[in-house]
Amino acid sequence: MNACKGGDAAGANFDISGPQAETILLGNIALRTGKKLLWDTAALRITNVSEANALLRRQYRPEWGV
Repeated sequence: MNACKGGDAAGANFDISGPQAETILLGNIALRTGKKLLWDTAALRITNVSEANALLRRQYRPEWGV
């Protein structure tokens, strides 16, 4: 609450957690494909292994779309 009110910064730094999660999840895809991946952060896609892009997002059934 103190951080929200302008006090000291919170113990959990959310500026780090997003990129950290992105790195870990891309590592999982690299393990599954067995290849080194080149990641385009702005476009949110893998640039050198096209089939790995299919692993970035879940394919939902039509009636369960997001």
